[in-house]
Amino acid sequence: MRLKKSKLNEWFLKIFNEYEYNDYSEIKPKQMIIANVFKIIAIMSLSTIITLIFRKIGIHESNVIIVYILGVLFVSISTDGYIYGTMASIIGVLSFNFFFTVPYYSFLAYRADYPVTFIIMLIAAIITSTLTSRVKTQVRISFIRENRMKILYKINKSLLTARNKKQVVEFCGDNLVDMFNRTIMIAILDDKNNLQKPSDYMVNGEYGRNIFKSDVEVLAIEKCFKTGQSVGVEADISINSVGYYHPIKGQNKILGIIGIVCLEEDTLSKNEKILLESVSTQIALAIEREDLYQKKKNINLEAERERVRGNLLRSISHDLRTPLTGILGSVSTITDNYDILDNDIKKELLDIIYEDTSWLIHSVENILSMTRIDEGKLEIKKDAEVVEEIVAESISRVKRFSGSHNIVTDLPQDMVILFVDGLLIEQVLINLIDNAIKYTQDDSIITVKVTVKEDNVVFDISDNGKGIPEEDITSIFDRFYTKTKGDCLEKRGIGLGLAICKSIIEAHGGCMEALNNSSGGATFRFSLPGIRSDENGYKAFDFNS
Repeated sequence: MRLKKSKLNEWFLKIFNEYEYNDYSEIKPKQMIIANVFKIIAIMSLSTIITLIFRKIGIHESNVIIVYILGVLFVSISTDGYIYGTMASIIGVLSFNFFFTVPYYSFLAYRADYPVTFIIMLIAAIITSTLTSRVKTQVRISFIRENRMKILYKINKSLLTARNKKQVVEFCGDNLVDMFNRTIMIAILDDKNNLQKPSDYMVNGEYGRNIFKSDVEVLAIEKCFKTGQSVGVEADISINSVGYYHPIKGQNKILGIIGIVCLEEDTLSKNEKILLESVSTQIALAIEREDLYQKKKNINLEAERERVRGNLLRSISHDLRTPLTGILGSVSTITDNYDILDNDIKKELLDIIYEDTSWLIHSVENILSMTRIDEGKLEIKKDAEVVEEIVAESISRVKRFSGSHNIVTDLPQDMVILFVDGLLIEQVLINLIDNAIKYTQDDSIITVKVTVKEDNVVFDISDNGKGIPEEDITSIFDRFYTKTKGDCLEKRGIGLGLAICKSIIEAHGGCMEALNNSSGGATFRFSLPGIRSDENGYKAFDFNS
């Protein structure tokens, strides 16, 4: 008897395991069997009570048969698997024989037509039960498939919006948890083609984060990555692991691994494996797309570096050649004709040498500054600096080669202090004043104006030249931007000064702009946070140091 019960339970479990019901994933099979048997007893008992009432009030026995068939229908709807409907059909036929055939309360039948009635009733009940169970099963399977198709669509949509491989993993991990209702692990390759540390995605915190870190699981992950085959229970490579591991296959290599927890022999079905294969293909396409985008980005960056490097070399070779030639010519003239040249000519040639040398030093400083900015090595050593001293030092360094240009200052009466790198701010002022000298005619007026506005100190370097063409204002701070106009054809420059100025000011937390004056000429304006002294002492403004 025990053996028969054991086989019956196995039969029930087999019927139950034929279908995937997410709604009952948390209920154990034994509990489901007990619940289904209880439903059979309750529904068929209720059907029997109703039919007994029908017999008492004299309703024909054909209606009794319909009540039992209806009971079988309700059993099929409320239970899982057609086996329970078949059991209800047998119980209904036996109950009809026991309660409604002569002799009553016996399984004997005196009338010759009763066995035919029993057979027809049994066949009708079994067909009703089977069809109802199949429809119910198809509805549930359709619901599961619809839900998974929605998740697949959501995954595809998410992958299209992913901006990097990290987002690809996050989107897929969360959606795979919803799809399989299991804990998921995803590990992909890093930039050096090594498998990254796995990212875990749990179901309601059910499993700990160390589930994929045991020696067996690590071995399974490595084997899956090396062989490119699924590893785990009922996988291509069988291993006694908790997880089922599937490779994410690219066109030329394995891009990563997906792991799914399969506890208590809860292995993946054939349909789930097919679904996992489909998702892994989508992930592989997304990862390869991101790799191609990154490669293209790196190629563009390298091309841009080469372009900048080429522009720099061309600018240096072209613009440094002129002052070097001037220096060489002046020195050669002095050395070859030293005794016959008067002192005025010698002084003029030495002035030319000094001017060209100063320009060369200035250009080399700009080149070195831009190199440090590109490499992120521009060191800003902030200290309290007096604005008046910064301006005075900058003008003194420019004055020697300003020619007939007039440089005037407009400074506040109160002492203004900046918390900046004084040498870098001097370099900014020198570049801006030198730029004004370069693109204005002789005898032009260049004004260096400093004003305090709320928490900022504003510097205006203005000139009364021809101004900046409107089409050039947006690109004037670009690297290697140079433009010679009119009588400035002899002026030279490699187009780094303004780009360096803007980088230095922004590194100090300030901002810079270029604009044309309403009365003519151009103004370069930048602002910095500062400290102003008044009659009550030093007043500190809020700035980031």
